[in-house]
Amino acid sequence: MDSIIKYMTSNFENLNGSTIDLKIIQKINKLNRSDRAELRNKLFERATFQEETKNGEQIVKWLQNCFQIIDKYSFRFNNVFFSPGKEIKESIASILREAHSTIDLCVFTITDNELAKQIIDCHRRHIKVRIITDDEKTTAKGSEIFKLERAGIQIKIDHSHYHMHNKFGIIDNRIAFTGSFNWTYTATKHNQENLLATSNFDIVNQYKDEFGRLWNEMFNF
Repeated sequence: MDSIIKYMTSNFENLNGSTIDLKIIQKINKLNRSDRAELRNKLFERATFQEETKNGEQIVKWLQNCFQIIDKYSFRFNNVFFSPGKEIKESIASILREAHSTIDLCVFTITDNELAKQIIDCHRRHIKVRIITDDEKTTAKGSEIFKLERAGIQIKIDHSHYHMHNKFGIIDNRIAFTGSFNWTYTATKHNQENLLATSNFDIVNQYKDEFGRLWNEMFNF
């Protein structure tokens, strides 16, 4: 965040949204809503320091440009996907590939070996991966859970007569996805399924909190 502020301050006279340094765009893109609010507050504070050397009109224009740039390059992702067909599976794989730091998955079952491989690849890229899944489904035909566990991925399960039937995930604490889709070949090839993925800050945080609650309650695999 400091590098963004430094860039915008040093370009006070000629700041505009069409000639922003790519590295700054990438840094803005990684900010969540809370980060963006903090950035705006800090820029507003910097604007007050400019009053000694700049006139009010210049300061207002600079601050407007800063806020417009933040809005323009902020990350937003809201999509709905459907199956049968590869749309959901390929979308999940793409979201996983784009992960930078954390992947939290709370899914009923995983039997799709291609998605399991994608999870393992993320783990090998030093992404922190955690999985919550249903205890009974770990021994179901085709389950990939033992393979994921052997790869060193943290896994927790329920101990219940009922099911851990959730199907959601959180990526980097900035994308959440959920829907009817089970991570199975049948769900991709034959079933009528849906998946919603969003970067909405409030929704992501609610799923993040629920995953944390379940993680604390569940049992090590």
